[in-house]
Amino acid sequence: MSEGTTGRTVLRRFLVAAVVVVLALAFGVAGPAGLLVALTGLAVIALLVRLVQIPSAPPHRRRSRRPVPVANAPYRSYRQIAEQLSWGQVSPRHYDLVTRPMLTRLMAARLADRRRIELDTDPEAARAVVGEQVWEMVSPQRPVSGSSQPPGVDRRTLAMIVDRLEHL
Repeated sequence: MSEGTTGRTVLRRFLVAAVVVVLALAFGVAGPAGLLVALTGLAVIALLVRLVQIPSAPPHRRRSRRPVPVANAPYRSYRQIAEQLSWGQVSPRHYDLVTRPMLTRLMAARLADRRRIELDTDPEAARAVVGEQVWEMVSPQRPVSGSSQPPGVDRRTLAMIVDRLEHL
């Protein structure tokens, strides 16, 4: 037998003898109740020893996400605008929460740059320049719709709004 096997055998015999002595003392001192308490204590110790021997889980490695390639990668702003416009077709609520704020910002910028009209201070002048039909769709005072049911604003209406804002 090798040295490691002999050492393990001796250790096991010692532990078995210690367990027998503890159980005998527990039974001698407290009777069957003492024996039950000692057995429970030994079982808990044995489980804790086994638990310590269980190897821990390997460290969690996060997978790096590779960006999804897109055809128009250099045109990030264009993609964002196209995405926001597409949400307007989903439902009235999507239009009011995603598309309309973008169109309102675009309208405010075009009016300030081209016509020297500030949307916040002179909404009536903005309404007169933009036109009633477009103003109803992009007005910042328009309440947000509560309906998430399709359809949203149709493509033709969105195209009409964008065309009008481009020609300001």
